[in-house]
Amino acid sequence: MTFEFTFVLVALMQIIGFFVQGCTGFGCTVIAAAVTNGLLGTEAGVPYGTLITLPFLYYLGIKAFKEVSWKDLAKIIGLCIPGILVGNYLFYAISPNVAKICIGAMVTLIALMNIYKNIIKPKLSGKQEAQEEIDTTGKKIFRYGCLILGGIVHGAFNIGGPLITVYTIEAVQEKEKFRNTMNMVWVILNTWNAFSQYRSGAFTPYMLSALLVGLPMAAIGFFLGMGFLKKINREQFLRIVYIVLLFVGGNMLVTSVLSVI
Repeated sequence: MTFEFTFVLVALMQIIGFFVQGCTGFGCTVIAAAVTNGLLGTEAGVPYGTLITLPFLYYLGIKAFKEVSWKDLAKIIGLCIPGILVGNYLFYAISPNVAKICIGAMVTLIALMNIYKNIIKPKLSGKQEAQEEIDTTGKKIFRYGCLILGGIVHGAFNIGGPLITVYTIEAVQEKEKFRNTMNMVWVILNTWNAFSQYRSGAFTPYMLSALLVGLPMAAIGFFLGMGFLKKINREQFLRIVYIVLLFVGGNMLVTSVLSVI
């Protein structure tokens, strides 16, 4: 086992990422990815990002087992698995940067539209939207399309999370149930990723040493995020989710465009 000061810097970033994860059920890996991969290197940073999530995913999965939308979880997994299989094949046919630019632009646009609808428009009009929106066939087709596409790009490049989130935030209305359902999605996907990474020899002593430093900081952020969720209403929760989605999509878009310039 080794120790480097960079382990501390990576660990501190986990506080922010896991605060968002504890509150929304997604986002910790991508929020911390730039610092984690930049300081540890991609070979250690990617499995680090997978493995550090597992204790918290399993904890919340057990704690909130009865508060998951199992119907929607079944739809997510059922539609994502065929997409993942297709994505595994497309990995060799599509440029990762092209895929990231397209998905980043799509998620950014969706986030901006919903930020306008849920944040800007109510402030401009001086009132909140009170009426329930009708769940039309078009909206359902859009949600399922996001889900299938999310499975494909996740299978190809492991970047399907934002599109899966777009489906879930529309399908699961209760904020706690949304977070818990997203958590179970990552329980399944990250467990599979961790198994694959273990088989490939990615769990090195260097990565595990960094992980031991990061876990306590991740725990601080995660439990603070869980506590924060209890103090906000659904409207505030939606605003946070769409702002996180904007960050995720925008980050994916900008970094991918810069890499091809």
